[in-house]
Amino acid sequence: MDVFIYVLIAVLLILFAVAAFFGYKIYQKLDHTQPVVTTSAKTVTDEDLQNKLTKVDEQARFRLEEAEKRAQEIENRAREYAEKSRQQETETRNMIAQKEREIDELQRKILERERLLGERMDMMEQKDLKVEEKMKVLEHDKEGINSMRKDLEGKLEQIAGLSREEAKSRLFEELDEVLSKEKAYKIKQVYDEIESMADEKAKILLVDAMQRAATDYTAESTTRTIEFPSDEVKGRIIGKEGRNIKAFERLTGTELILDESPTYFVISGFDPLRREVAYNSLKVLMTDGRIHPGRIEEVVQKAKVDLAKDIRIAGEEIAFKAGFPNLSPELMRLLGRFKYRYSYGQNQGKHILEVVNIIGNLAAELGLRVDLAKKCALFHDLGKVAPPEMEGAHPQVGYEMGKKLGLEEEVLNGMLAHHQIVPPICLESALTYVADAISGGRPGARYTSMENYIQRVKAIEEIARKQKGIKDAYAISAGRELRVFVNPEQIDDAGAVMIAREIAKEIHDTQVYPGTVKITVIREKRAVDMAM
Repeated sequence: MDVFIYVLIAVLLILFAVAAFFGYKIYQKLDHTQPVVTTSAKTVTDEDLQNKLTKVDEQARFRLEEAEKRAQEIENRAREYAEKSRQQETETRNMIAQKEREIDELQRKILERERLLGERMDMMEQKDLKVEEKMKVLEHDKEGINSMRKDLEGKLEQIAGLSREEAKSRLFEELDEVLSKEKAYKIKQVYDEIESMADEKAKILLVDAMQRAATDYTAESTTRTIEFPSDEVKGRIIGKEGRNIKAFERLTGTELILDESPTYFVISGFDPLRREVAYNSLKVLMTDGRIHPGRIEEVVQKAKVDLAKDIRIAGEEIAFKAGFPNLSPELMRLLGRFKYRYSYGQNQGKHILEVVNIIGNLAAELGLRVDLAKKCALFHDLGKVAPPEMEGAHPQVGYEMGKKLGLEEEVLNGMLAHHQIVPPICLESALTYVADAISGGRPGARYTSMENYIQRVKAIEEIARKQKGIKDAYAISAGRELRVFVNPEQIDDAGAVMIAREIAKEIHDTQVYPGTVKITVIREKRAVDMAM
């Protein structure tokens, strides 16, 4: 198509040049026949006309030459494009022919493979038939062998005059007599090994005897009480139609209960961090007097920031009391979380320091490395303050965290050895197990029911949080109610209903709980703008 356009343009230019040339010749003849025109202003002579005609003639010839050159260039380009088109057409035809040959070859190979596959399938069917025939023969032979075996056993019992059980008993008696000397030798070898380990075993036995030492301990509860100064403040905290107290419970993940005494609120929640945030926020709100959902959200956020600072200070205090004031900031922060962590009702901050003191005294009495023993005790429960995304038993999680934070191999071994996951590599690791048992095993130190309750409530919250589009989830009313907050941009009203149903089904299928669990899914949309 391009070649045809270029050729057409060239022909038109040539025709235009020829027409211009002949027009000029006609014009020249007509001008020579005109008489000389004389005016009052100026007289035009034949010489002037001749000069003008000469210039026009030269210009016409020049333009004609230019048109011929342009037409020649266009014609050359048209020939080049035509030649390239012919070459491309030839190459395309060759390529198509090559592809067709390749396709034919592939089809031939496929047909050949199908033929071979069919032959193999026929062979496999024949082999299966043969195997089935052989299995039938073997089953028949097996029945005959079992029958012959029973006959032979009966004949042997008749010949020997003994039943099968009597023969077995006599055989064992003879073997016992033969192996009596072997047993005596093995017993002597074991006694020799025990004697060679006497010194080390004596130290371990001494440590076990020290487990009788015990001190009193009072378990923490899952509630805190706070007194409000007047009924007016109580009314502000509750708010119109309960909107303030609902916002407070939603933001803190706790439950506010009006105590039997009319001047107290009870803050209920299984998570100590949430209870602390709720307690501090409520104190600020009662002092400030401005109580509305926006102010509550602001105060709760500030309380969370203050709690993070308190955790850092608590970590520094635990490290200083344990004798390690120069730990890294990350280790200090993790130690501070022990202040708000409980295991079977036992505060882990107090438990850690108690284990450090016990193991320090034992290590000093036994002549071991006191600093290493204390460090093993300080970090033996590190996995209990791990981030929520780290899954697994706390000794293994603590081992992984300690390895990343650069703790010594003996300390890492103490994390695993205090729950007997691996054998201890040194006596300091063995002491970690003993000191931990002394602190946690004494009467009144722990309550199993509380730990089971906390684990059950956490499991219910985790079921909700793993759903798509969930912003947060809080278990309240001792785990009998679950409040789930969804992201309104991701979940619509119908989706909220489906999420509630799915969470209820999974809790029913996977958890053990008394009574019923009420699931409330909350979808809240806020619009915020600024007036400038």
